Amino acid sequence: MTTLATQAKIMSLTSAFKRERPVVLHADDDMASLLMAEGALNDAGFDVFHAGNGAEACDLFEEIQPDLIIMDAIMPEMDGFEAISHIRQSAMGQFTPILMITGLDDLDSITRAYEGGATDFLTKPINYFVLPHRLQYMLRTKNTADALRVSQLKLDNAQRIARLGHWEWNSSDSELSWSRGFSRIFGLDLDVDRGSWDTIYNYLENLEKARLRSAIATCIAENSLLQIEVNVACTVSNMKRVVRFEAESIQDETDDSIQLLGTIQDVTERTNAQKQIHDLAYFDIVTGLPNRAQFNERLRNALLNSRNLDTNFAVLFLDLDRFKQVNDTLGHDAGDDLLKHVSERLLAVLRHNNPDQRSYVETPGESPLDIVARLGGDEFVVLLGRTCNYEDAANVAARIAEAVRAPYTIAGTEVSITTTIGISVYPTDGTDSETLMKHADIAMYHAKENGKDGYQFYSKSIHEKVLTRFALESDLKQALDQDQLTLVFQPKVSMITGEIVGVEALTRWNHPTRGEIHPSEFIPLAEETGLIVKLGSWVMKKACECMQCWVNEGVLVTPIAINCSPIQFDRGSITESIDTALKTSGLDPELLEVELTESLFLNDIEKGINVLNDIKSLGVQVSVDDFGTGFSSLSYLKRLPVDKLKIDHSFVKDLPDDSGDAAIVTAIITLAHNLNLSVVAEGVETEAQFTWLQEQGCDEFQGYLASPALTVEDFESWLADRQLPLKKASGL
Repeated sequence: MTTLATQAKIMSLTSAFKRERPVVLHADDDMASLLMAEGALNDAGFDVFHAGNGAEACDLFEEIQPDLIIMDAIMPEMDGFEAISHIRQSAMGQFTPILMITGLDDLDSITRAYEGGATDFLTKPINYFVLPHRLQYMLRTKNTADALRVSQLKLDNAQRIARLGHWEWNSSDSELSWSRGFSRIFGLDLDVDRGSWDTIYNYLENLEKARLRSAIATCIAENSLLQIEVNVACTVSNMKRVVRFEAESIQDETDDSIQLLGTIQDVTERTNAQKQIHDLAYFDIVTGLPNRAQFNERLRNALLNSRNLDTNFAVLFLDLDRFKQVNDTLGHDAGDDLLKHVSERLLAVLRHNNPDQRSYVETPGESPLDIVARLGGDEFVVLLGRTCNYEDAANVAARIAEAVRAPYTIAGTEVSITTTIGISVYPTDGTDSETLMKHADIAMYHAKENGKDGYQFYSKSIHEKVLTRFALESDLKQALDQDQLTLVFQPKVSMITGEIVGVEALTRWNHPTRGEIHPSEFIPLAEETGLIVKLGSWVMKKACECMQCWVNEGVLVTPIAINCSPIQFDRGSITESIDTALKTSGLDPELLEVELTESLFLNDIEKGINVLNDIKSLGVQVSVDDFGTGFSSLSYLKRLPVDKLKIDHSFVKDLPDDSGDAAIVTAIITLAHNLNLSVVAEGVETEAQFTWLQEQGCDEFQGYLASPALTVEDFESWLADRQLPLKKASGL
């Protein structure tokens, strides 16, 4: 009979599937974070309930029984760690996924969260675009595990109340007798109800046969219970089944004979369910590779073995370059397919050391084998568990990079990606798993900064550089919040009249302790962290306000040009940013020029055209910056609604002496004029360059020959007493 407790447990597990929308309990004392998350999650199909601290979260949990929980670590009255512990102690809270929100480098909190029962963690600042995807993944995993647990509960209950088969054996005649249920399990003739152990042994492979014989002998010799599961080759279904033997030994006092009375159960479904649950817990759903949880266990075992044996091993942290671009362009299914192909190649590199990841079992006291795991997203990690020196690790990293680099065919499209690898070696680079993983990640991060598609060993100097970069990221956020950035202005000059026909606004950052930080350092950082969207909006607003001020004062009435990042373009925020800046400043749209690099049009030409049309509809001018560096955009140029091309300074710096550059620049000028576009040359520094460009028909130029980028005050002074150093070359 199914107990009330069992029925309640099954009902609790199945209740989540009856809701139309999954329910999220979000505990945080920061109302802004709660509202931001709620907006993103509501749009993604979640219902969200708020709690201001851990105590409120515990009370609300019992009331709403959410499908998922987001728990901030630090809250008043009761923090997130205590709340998680409280929830996990309740019957309903044992299996509810909990996402802990922690600080970026707070490893202690992350460890404490996992120990307290957190399912996963997310570091601040929260990416509210990624958050719904993370929760959907956790919900899918939870639903699958719940379904398996329901199935297992029902199966266990049925096995307790049903005698699937029974048998008897007596030492006096060594005869084995059995029931019809026993016969059905083994596929025996139902009319035959007795035989010998040899009859059963015929269905077992040698190893299983030896195990069952040994268990029976122990049961008889020690008068103990027989409990063993063996794999049986079933002749009826032609499938291997898992059968559980249970028996007790009874000694006949009259003749000292021994009788075994036992039962058997077919536990194949239960065993398969347990394996599925194990795979969900320890293997990645997409690739079939070991996941983060299993890798962490393997890494801990590697540490234990290496300490005992005084050996070393290496950790390789891999990040796929350009994976996001493939995922965004071809879709998530194509992205998953690419991850599977990458996984196969990684396994192939390690196969000679570890032929079967799933059947891998470590032997205590021996060096662990190699393993490759997927951590999530486009991140993989390799453990070179055998004795491994720096040369060995470098060789494997090089082979991995070469394997990943070869082209793939995904969704009928040839795709090329690369991987960047960071390496840490035990014990030189760390003596615990967290440190080794962190240092491998730092090395990978540094390798990405140096050009990607390669590998880098961890070192203290690299660590310091990465820490400096993290500090710079924090400082940049503060600089944006505290208005520490400034604009400088560089004029654009007509090659025909010598008059100023425009000005470009550029960003400068005077750090309070480091001094002037070059844009080549903080602009890529802003793009990488997403701060470029906020920075771009700030530049747009300030530049429009400045130009409107000059117009009002009669200082200058020309278009002001502003560079826009591909990140702004991709996220669809650029048109809104332009429109807001124009309305706030009151600037005439004809006095604003937006500069976009040609590379951003190459990934999705149709999207590029649509966004450009939206921008043009505001009445502003559009120019293509750094033209000539994208290689493949010429065939699309006639379709782009742009007004101007800017020749990249790399083609100008060696003019007129470099014949190759001269040919390219001449072709660009001719092409632009044939398409009714004007041409601006960047980085003009000499009169020789100016004269040659003027002769080729270039329309405008900017560079040190006219003026470097100047502050507002210096630019206004320059305007007041301007004298272009062109003389005879310009004819002005």
